Amino acid sequence: MRIRTLLLLAGSLATQVEAQSPPLSAIDWLSDSISVPEAAPRPERPLEPGVTEDARADPITVEPLDELPADAQGLFEPQDRRLPDDLWSASQASDVATGLARVEVPHLRAAQRLLVDMLSARSTPPQGSANGTEVFLARIDALLAIGQLQAARALLDRAEEEETPENFRRWFDIALLTGQENRACERMRAMPEVTPTYPARIFCLARGGDWMAAALTLDSAKALDVIDEDETERLTRFLDDHAEGGEIAPPARPSPLDFAILEAIGEPLATTTLPLAFSHADLRHNTGWKARIEAAERLARFGAIPPSKLWEVYLEREPAASGTLWDRVGTMQDFDRVVQGGEPDAISADLPAAWEAMRDAGLATVLAERYAGDLDGLVLDGRAAEIARRISLLAGTTPAPQATASDFLGSVAAGKPQSDLARTPLESSLADGFSSNPPAAAQKLIDQDRIGEALLLATAALDEAASGNLDSTRDGLAILNAAGQKARAVEAALELLILERHQ
Repeated sequence: MRIRTLLLLAGSLATQVEAQSPPLSAIDWLSDSISVPEAAPRPERPLEPGVTEDARADPITVEPLDELPADAQGLFEPQDRRLPDDLWSASQASDVATGLARVEVPHLRAAQRLLVDMLSARSTPPQGSANGTEVFLARIDALLAIGQLQAARALLDRAEEEETPENFRRWFDIALLTGQENRACERMRAMPEVTPTYPARIFCLARGGDWMAAALTLDSAKALDVIDEDETERLTRFLDDHAEGGEIAPPARPSPLDFAILEAIGEPLATTTLPLAFSHADLRHNTGWKARIEAAERLARFGAIPPSKLWEVYLEREPAASGTLWDRVGTMQDFDRVVQGGEPDAISADLPAAWEAMRDAGLATVLAERYAGDLDGLVLDGRAAEIARRISLLAGTTPAPQATASDFLGSVAAGKPQSDLARTPLESSLADGFSSNPPAAAQKLIDQDRIGEALLLATAALDEAASGNLDSTRDGLAILNAAGQKARAVEAALELLILERHQ
């Protein structure tokens, strides 16, 4: 089990130094778009100030926020997301980077929110970061791994004052995946400090209309033997529609640049078998509606786009076919109309079908986030009233109810799960998660104030909980509670209980 492995690793991360190995990354699909020189270390600041030559006080200086090291940059203060400022400060940068390299796309919404908040928040940097950027890049890569392109780009923009080739490499791929190829190439040309590789140079020359220069560059690359046969074939076909050759076999791990080139030559790759981030490419309007719906649902399911973006795609037009996907789109269009109408009777009639359609597609939390505010305060009938209650609890839009003598769900929502009310193995595990100590390795991290590392273990445990692992259910909740994240533990427990993720 992955969480057990991670817990064992956590105890020894601080002693595992692999100085000769390249940094780990949560992704292995970045485009080889630039030549990255070996970074020179920054001069270290002296630990003690110099000796003064007189008794006058030194002038007061103020360091602008933009001059913070990259590792400290963030999109918001940690307190704004119920996180401590010392999330990473007691950790070694290499340990944090190693933990972030193991990040996978969480299936539980509560874990998705926690992970995105941790990766995006401003925080005191960890100790021993190479050039003050090691953890920053690891955070960017983890955001890319879980499909959070908007957050990753916003973080990169925060570090724009100190543009580096590694930062640009990631920004370039985000631009390719979001249909901004021309902007990516324009920025590359405007940055003399960036040395593009031959494939990237050829791609951008062609995008800029300089086909002759692109062809000459390809000839030079072949003469210098700096691109392999597969790259040569792809780039030749990219530059010449009439070049001979059969169907091109895609790379085993295509990069965004590979993806863009293959699409341009008429052999696009299906994003369903690619990492989540590639699904953003299918949101472009040159993609068919069905593919856009599937991509939007996949991204929304994993919290990589807001619910509003999914409904923007849902509501584009009337479905003209039948089948599970089209039936779901039609159901959501009908439900959206009755919600906009505001009639409780009509909403009561349509809500059960909308709930079932989205729950069966793994999109119940997305439905809750979209409509909880509209449903709060409405008096609904029968089953719709209970569904509305669950939607409200999932979205966290109502105050925590008081536990009742016969309502385990209510006791969880109140933050005090009562084990004597538990009737199923899942409910027992949820109750244990609020009364048990976390695993020893996680507790050690918490005792050492390495809160961020402990919370990474919690997100991994919750992901296994979503797959039905009851031990991980208990452990993930216990870690959250011990790390001062009880509200998030309640969110996770409610989601597991309401959606019965153990089934």
